[in-house]
Amino acid sequence: MLFSSYRSKLLVYTIAMMVLLAGSLIYTYSYVRNILLEEDNVHVDSMAQVFQSQMEAEKTEYQRYADIVAEDLRIKEYMFVIVGIGSEPQPLQDIYNRHFGWLPISRYVVVSRDKGEILIGRRHTDLGKTVLEILQHTNRGTFYTYGDYGLELIAVSSIVYRGRRLGNIAVSYLLDDAWLSRHKQNSNGELFFSQDGIVLDSSSRKYIGQPFRVENNRMRVGEDIFFVRQMPLLPVHGSIPKVWFSLPETSLLKRLEKHRLTTMVIIMVSLSVILLLGFTIMRNFTQPLSQLVQLTREVAEGRLPRLDKAVEKNEITELSNQFADMLQALREHQEEIRIAHAELEKSAITDSLTGLYNRRYLNNVFPKLIAQAERSGQRLYALLIDLDKFKNINDTFGHICGDRCLQDFSACLKHVSRANDYLFRMGGEEFLVLALSDDTKGIVALGEKIRMAIENLEVSCNEQTIRFTISCGISYAQPGEVSDENINSMLSLADAALYRAKEEGRNRVRV
Repeated sequence: MLFSSYRSKLLVYTIAMMVLLAGSLIYTYSYVRNILLEEDNVHVDSMAQVFQSQMEAEKTEYQRYADIVAEDLRIKEYMFVIVGIGSEPQPLQDIYNRHFGWLPISRYVVVSRDKGEILIGRRHTDLGKTVLEILQHTNRGTFYTYGDYGLELIAVSSIVYRGRRLGNIAVSYLLDDAWLSRHKQNSNGELFFSQDGIVLDSSSRKYIGQPFRVENNRMRVGEDIFFVRQMPLLPVHGSIPKVWFSLPETSLLKRLEKHRLTTMVIIMVSLSVILLLGFTIMRNFTQPLSQLVQLTREVAEGRLPRLDKAVEKNEITELSNQFADMLQALREHQEEIRIAHAELEKSAITDSLTGLYNRRYLNNVFPKLIAQAERSGQRLYALLIDLDKFKNINDTFGHICGDRCLQDFSACLKHVSRANDYLFRMGGEEFLVLALSDDTKGIVALGEKIRMAIENLEVSCNEQTIRFTISCGISYAQPGEVSDENINSMLSLADAALYRAKEEGRNRVRV
């Protein structure tokens, strides 16, 4: 058969790995590229919305400035005098300068309703003419216009006094270089004013005068590529240039190109390495690997076969020789492994500080003890012991002396308990004794024996003598219950008895 030999199968596997690796890397590159482009598109949309919100806020703010001036009583009264009597507008100019000169506006005009003439701000005749044209359609609002000063935002408000509209105030704000720089700093994007396919103005001066063409929300200016979104300016008066918000795409494309080249290099190197490795394995590894596989199978079955060392020196023979040494070491140290395993088993069920059984072993031994109690007609009792005021010992003498107390207590507990009792450290200063007995009296006597032995115990630490007492709560397990529920019930009752012993003054045994 064509693919029955190890060599042919290995060749097929090698080719499959090459195809899989190349396909995975190409797919990863394409996926990452699409994700990055999509994220940049989403980002430019969100930033364009933020920019649009800022422009709407500017329109609202400048309309508010115009309304402030139009609603001022002094302005209204002087306008009434000028329009009604025909006096000079200079006092009105002075009033405006004195009270509203602080407004952050670029230009302003006040025009009369009846005569349609500019009363103040006459040096801005172009602005006055634009305002008069706007007033033919509406008396209030914000408008974008374009003239000798560039793109400009105009806010118009009516001056009404005693029910009569006397005229209008118009304030404007130039969308000039300062405006472009401020919004570029706030949004980290580039702003463009374009008309007839040419950049009229930009937040970066180098793009002014460059051709401006947009395709699929992208544009190229010189060597730079941008994601762009057009910002609608509404309402407008006359013809104005288009305003674009953009984020640079050039750096992203450079990173993608670098990533593409790196991916191609990785693909070529990886394919070459896989191909070379496959042929090397087919040529040199077939027989030694088969032998090692067989030996490994025998070891897995529990046998320790003998393997002669090879004289030839290469990686495979070195591995084979190391395997032979491992087998020899396993044979020589089998007993040590057994002892170490026993020690590990012991450490898994005992407390490292006291040498008593730990809480984990309780779950293992409890079913055996309850079964033994049922067979012998006895009860399995729990003596839950707690060292009284142990925290004071740690606070007064230190944790090292506290550990010494736990160790001496455990040694004393081993000494006074019976040979078939099971001793556990449940955690902290809480201990448990499991004992089989025919009646409760014998267990209470055991508890009293432990209590008196600890009462007379003296612990020496740091040239100091420490004495302490214990409280003990006793309960017994009900046969026939589920092990986990039985343990919890037994410990809960013993804990309740221990709590009563604590409440009654400590250093006592309660059932």
